[in-house]
Amino acid sequence: MLERWTSLSLAVFDALIGWLLALPWDAALVAVAVGTAAIMTVVRLFTTNQDLLRRASRDKKRLSVLIRRARKRGDKEAVARFRATRPMIAMKTFGSEWRPLAVAVVPIAMLATWCLGRLEFHPPQAGETVEVVAYTPVSAAGQVMHVVPQEGLEADGWVRPVVAVTDAGPPHGMAAWTIRGAASDKPYRLVFRLKGRTVERDLLIGQRTYAAPVVDHGDQIVTELKMRPAKFLGIVPGIPALALPPWMVAYLVVAIPLVSVLKRPLRIY
Repeated sequence: MLERWTSLSLAVFDALIGWLLALPWDAALVAVAVGTAAIMTVVRLFTTNQDLLRRASRDKKRLSVLIRRARKRGDKEAVARFRATRPMIAMKTFGSEWRPLAVAVVPIAMLATWCLGRLEFHPPQAGETVEVVAYTPVSAAGQVMHVVPQEGLEADGWVRPVVAVTDAGPPHGMAAWTIRGAASDKPYRLVFRLKGRTVERDLLIGQRTYAAPVVDHGDQIVTELKMRPAKFLGIVPGIPALALPPWMVAYLVVAIPLVSVLKRPLRIY
């Protein structure tokens, strides 16, 4: 199910905004964030009672003025009365807030999936090293695993021992390679062999996109490409404690405030 969702999201948004990948990474991320904010803003026109929200907005502004005036003249009773009116307005408009989210959730989720597959990392370029890691059952520790050599790729050795990893998470085996290659308009097909078992995965070099970072081959064998994470302006970090990669932090920082910014000139409430 997840693979189908990912494939559909990539196909749809590659067709719609795949051209953004020709731009510098920072510009592409900002464009996606602006598009997200625009979707979240415009969808309100069709899913909310704009007349009600407009009147509620004016009422809240008027209440703020009345509260300031009541404070100046020391009328605490009036201040309390005006403040008590605010929750009544909020309750009146509360039902208008979930509808835009309900309508926008699917396209936004698909767009986020596209970003994961297209903007989370810098695509490997010609001559750039990529760490390739294979994870195995811990029972494979002590065996050897190798990647089949192929034209266009270089490695710091194609054969690696599988070592046991027991200090982090569930015990497992691991083997790692450092690979670099020439740019190619076709994917390199990495072939891994371990005691009669063969698994394969793609590696893209010199293209606008990158191959899936992690591939689960079944039977507790997983391969990973450790590519360079993309950071906005080269400095905006991720938030590991919240499992937010750098691209997502920048995306949220740009997109969320823009919703409020766009609503004003477009007069959308």
